[in-house]
Amino acid sequence: MITYRKAKPEDIYPAFELALRVFMEFEAPDYEQDAVVRFKSDCIDNEEYINNYVTGKHLMYVALEGNKIVGLVNERGNGHISMLFVDGSYHRQGIATTLMNNIVCDLKLRGFDRITLNSSPYGLPFYKHYGFKPIDTEQKKDGFIYIPMAYEPNEIWDVYDSNHNKTGRYIERGRKMAAGDYHLVVHVWKHNGKGQWLIDKRAPARGTSIDGKWETTGGSALAGEDSLTAVLRETKEELGIDLDPQKGVLFHTTTRYGNDGRTWIIDAWVFEYDCPIEDVRLQEGETCDAMWASADKIREMMAAGEFLSEWFYPYFEEMVKKWG
Repeated sequence: MITYRKAKPEDIYPAFELALRVFMEFEAPDYEQDAVVRFKSDCIDNEEYINNYVTGKHLMYVALEGNKIVGLVNERGNGHISMLFVDGSYHRQGIATTLMNNIVCDLKLRGFDRITLNSSPYGLPFYKHYGFKPIDTEQKKDGFIYIPMAYEPNEIWDVYDSNHNKTGRYIERGRKMAAGDYHLVVHVWKHNGKGQWLIDKRAPARGTSIDGKWETTGGSALAGEDSLTAVLRETKEELGIDLDPQKGVLFHTTTRYGNDGRTWIIDAWVFEYDCPIEDVRLQEGETCDAMWASADKIREMMAAGEFLSEWFYPYFEEMVKKWG
């Protein structure tokens, strides 16, 4: 079984020995001798460079089988990925992708909205497939041949287990989650005490199959957020309104399984809230309309295909029975 972790001090020298071995096998043939000498120097002799990783000043993740390091990825402290190597015997097992996932999430959470690297000719197909894009033409320097590339990561989510506990791991939105992993989604229902719910319409060009549908406010919790924090942020972002945390209740929690293999946890909240519809401030690109609607009106819209179906809201009837 392959495991992954942020590198410990004792991992650094074995990791660089692996990097040198893999470099010599797969990449050195593309380079001039000066580049090979330079790479050897960085991995073996450059104590300042190596010590930056031993002390944790710069970031490194390693992949292990048991106690054996079989892969690494590192960066220079500025959001620039320096190395990504996997033992040749472990290629095509998803190890490089998982290492990249780990360091991308870490860098995004540290505030890097743009991650760069210089790809070797050998690594170019992998980086393109991951989502990196060339930002310049092929370069030659000190015997190396490389293509400067950049990647802008999406939002980062906490990974939860089946018991709805945070695992301490993270996933970038849009990346495939491992079996048994979940992310948290919140639904936010606003009830005015007069038999009406504040609903909104999704913008028509968000790039999903449910664009242009009516719904209630909702979205994924970002890394570091709890359920309530995500609720307040999503509502403020999408409708421009501030909910009172004291007037909300976590009504329903469930686990959902999508046809595409995605798994997520839903926390459904109900808030007491009332305002003129003119007070709603729609978020461009996310919402395009809003209105107060009765439960019967929402049912009619569901039946007509205008509102997201009860598949998305399996608790709907139970909710309206309680709140009206």
